Amino acid sequence: MITEEVRAQMRRLVLAEHWRIETVARRFGVHHSVVRRAVRDGIPAARPRPSQLEAFKPYIVKRLTELPELTASRLMLELRERGFPLRMTQLRRYVAQVRTPVSRKAYLRVEFEPAEQAQVDWGSFGHMRIGAAQRPLSVFSMVLSWSRAIFIDFSLDQQMETFCRMHRRALEFFGGVPQRIVYDNLKSVVLHHVASTVQFNPRFLAFAGHYLFEATAAPVRYPQFKGRVEASIKFIRHSFFYGRSFASLDDIRAQAATWRDQIANERLHGTTRERPSQRLLLERPRLRALPSHPFDTDIVIPMIVSKEARIRFDSNSYSVPPDLVGKTVHVRADDHRVRVMCDGVEFAGHARCWDKRRHVEDRAHVQKLIDRRKAARGPNRRDRLFEFCPEARLYIQEIARRHIRLDHEYEKLFRLIDLYGQTEVAGAIAKAVGQRTFGVRYVRALCDQARFARGLGEPPEPVVTGNAAADDIDVQPHDLETYDALVDDDSQQ
Repeated sequence: MITEEVRAQMRRLVLAEHWRIETVARRFGVHHSVVRRAVRDGIPAARPRPSQLEAFKPYIVKRLTELPELTASRLMLELRERGFPLRMTQLRRYVAQVRTPVSRKAYLRVEFEPAEQAQVDWGSFGHMRIGAAQRPLSVFSMVLSWSRAIFIDFSLDQQMETFCRMHRRALEFFGGVPQRIVYDNLKSVVLHHVASTVQFNPRFLAFAGHYLFEATAAPVRYPQFKGRVEASIKFIRHSFFYGRSFASLDDIRAQAATWRDQIANERLHGTTRERPSQRLLLERPRLRALPSHPFDTDIVIPMIVSKEARIRFDSNSYSVPPDLVGKTVHVRADDHRVRVMCDGVEFAGHARCWDKRRHVEDRAHVQKLIDRRKAARGPNRRDRLFEFCPEARLYIQEIARRHIRLDHEYEKLFRLIDLYGQTEVAGAIAKAVGQRTFGVRYVRALCDQARFARGLGEPPEPVVTGNAAADDIDVQPHDLETYDALVDDDSQQ
């Protein structure tokens, strides 16, 4: 930086004494560009041309003062009526200069000691199709505020029992319990929040009391209070969820666990500039030890067994032994199992069905009913078919539209099941629905084709339609070279 005195001497030596610029630069020990700039900057700048915008500036300022939220496009319509000659970009540029800037709230970053705080939140990720049902898909995220270690898991509901179960898995993953966990005002935690008065859900306080952590509610409509977990939901959405496909709930959980362990907790965190997994190793010894036995997070519902020896849970029915008909039992359910308890003894257990309006049964329970009444019929053949082949529902609907006797169709389908097995018949029915070909003869042909493709059995017999004129047609293989001759003839013409 040269002084004004040196600048004046440079200009005098060059312009009045006619020294060379290089000589003046050596005289003052500077680069020759500095001397050139001193000579050039001393020349009065050309007087700027008046802008066409000047005549309209008072009106623009007046309108924005009266209506601060007036848009530039609306303002352009008014200015066009007054002969405004410029483009929208020039108007927008000036409006941005004139408009009062929106004040932004400043936030103070709060740091925590290891094991002092964790933050929890749910995130909505659309829906997942399970059979014929659409279930809401949610992600549970817990972040340790000091290490930034993250735990995530997906579920198909946000019930209290699921919420507590997710907490239990997260605390077991971290290897301990923080002193305090922060939540927003979801009903699973907070019943009422008025000013500084918070009424917590007593069912959740029982869970917090079991693990000895303090539940803290964030201020209403203030998500920045738990900004770490809010950022984690956005991170999960963009880094993990987008662009992936999932076959089932177990599949998305497995992929999420891999992403959590290999990417989320192994990345170099933007704020701490350390890996969360490494900081977790330092934070884990300071976490409070887990209790000797985990909290019971099963859904427990008392109900009476129906006369059909079934209980109904989450829109599905589950079979129980017929000895329990009319008795009060307790249904215990988690993510994977539905158990029926009576007097502390488990009488039935089923894999939990996340579809809707399905009948889940144990063959032993049904057989007991049949043994009690020799004349009793077995389970409905339609339900048995729909149980192992979801596409069969649409298949049977199309059969009914074609006025084919359903009892004959069921009888033939179950003969195919005895011959080929449930898996092959289910695949053939699904393929028949896709090809819009309905009838047992087509299903059998598709089963034979599938076996022949795997190198099993003889080539399938052709499917007859019942139309003698069509079935008697002898189709001869055609030489494909004749098509080339036809193309050549067309080109010559």
